[in-house]
Amino acid sequence: MQPPIPGPPVPRPEPDVRPGVVIADKYRVEKELGRGGFGIVVKAHHLTLDQAVAIKVLTEGEGSDTDWEEDAARFRREAMATAALKGDHVVRVLDIDVLPSGCPYIVMEYLEGQTLHEIVHTRGPLPIAEAIDIAIQVLAALAEAHGLGIVHRDLKPANVFIAHAGAGTSLVKVLDFGVSKMLESRSNPITRTGAVIGTVAYMSPEQMLDAKRVDGRADLWSVALILYEALSRKLPFGESSSPTVVTAILGQPPIPLAQFRPDLPPALIAAIMRLLEKIPEQRFSTALEAATALAPFASPHSRFAFDAIRRAPPPQGAAAPLPSGMVPTTHGRVQKVSTAPPRTSPSVTPQPQKKKSSALWLILSFALAGAVLGVITAITFITQPRWLTLPKKDPAASSASVAPPAASSDAPPVASPSALVVVASAAPPAPSASVSSPTVGHAPTSPKPTGSPKATAAAAASSAKNPCDPPYVFDHETNIKKYKPECL
Repeated sequence: MQPPIPGPPVPRPEPDVRPGVVIADKYRVEKELGRGGFGIVVKAHHLTLDQAVAIKVLTEGEGSDTDWEEDAARFRREAMATAALKGDHVVRVLDIDVLPSGCPYIVMEYLEGQTLHEIVHTRGPLPIAEAIDIAIQVLAALAEAHGLGIVHRDLKPANVFIAHAGAGTSLVKVLDFGVSKMLESRSNPITRTGAVIGTVAYMSPEQMLDAKRVDGRADLWSVALILYEALSRKLPFGESSSPTVVTAILGQPPIPLAQFRPDLPPALIAAIMRLLEKIPEQRFSTALEAATALAPFASPHSRFAFDAIRRAPPPQGAAAPLPSGMVPTTHGRVQKVSTAPPRTSPSVTPQPQKKKSSALWLILSFALAGAVLGVITAITFITQPRWLTLPKKDPAASSASVAPPAASSDAPPVASPSALVVVASAAPPAPSASVSSPTVGHAPTSPKPTGSPKATAAAAASSAKNPCDPPYVFDHETNIKKYKPECL
């Protein structure tokens, strides 16, 4: 037997929130304020506290029971996320319960004012200071949410409410955390497969690729779009209803803001364009960094919101990389590439790289060893005596008598200082009676005068004939042999 073919989904009736209906015996419905994708918002009166409140009720729509359970879980998550935020720039949650029909509802503070979408499309582009003040207050709400690990994921002008705060002032409130994401596994994922989370025209590229892998920088992208629209009444990637808006967000650069507002300071345009970088790592990483870049263009009224941003805890949750198969390209685009592993040659084995510290110590060791060796060599060269090798004499001169010159009472002839070659030598040898021919490094010294006057005269005559015998003059005061240049 074949299973029955499922028919079309049966539409569920809407919850009974007509004016005059009392919910939970304490909230009397007064009027409907609006409808959205997830429910109906009505104004009610708290009978006990005697004050106005806003009640958001999940709408019963078409779909399976599984879809309804997912919607209900998402609705409860909105209440949890909003209730966890205590700042001035997030709407306060007062209560949460379920109607007798099974539809959950959230009781929130009642606000009077307009959404940013209504203001921009009614008045036109906003002045610079007013638009920046709104953006910084939105960043104050995000700084608190990101510090608790909550990512909004659906920021847009329709979710930015400008409430009247009295005395002619206004207060920005961020609405609709219904599609928010809690990081660090604080809640179970309840997004159905293939579901689009958020408003497409205000989504970041990484949220379009995988809404489950986003962090707070996806909200900063949406803030840039909100600010861009508030200043120009245009969107940087074309109209939200355009069928090419997804392609433009993923692969096209934004339309220059100066094209619509040439009066904007270049530094302000640069800050907005940085928030619109397609690669999350190239944007401002936190709400504080974005607010710091926008602060010079804000009015003094933003100082309280800026102080709240600085007091907020740092963001929780690691920045998620791009999904598998998606890589950044030039001009900030992202594209899909093949995920197959590259082919590698099995014969090539990569050599491990040596550590830089080991190589540095090796170089220093060689340098130190070379320095020590150089010092030892220099000391040895300086302390070693130098020797001079005399050139060979002419054979004819060698045949002359080599008898020692006769001693004379007069000192041997000394050449002029400029004509002498000075060679360092050891101390002169002791006088000896025997006379030897000159040798390298040791030359005979002149003997003391002995013998008869005739022998002395003969020796003097022999010395006069050969002036190079001996070829040096010995200086007894300095112990240095000074060779005669003409005898070398």
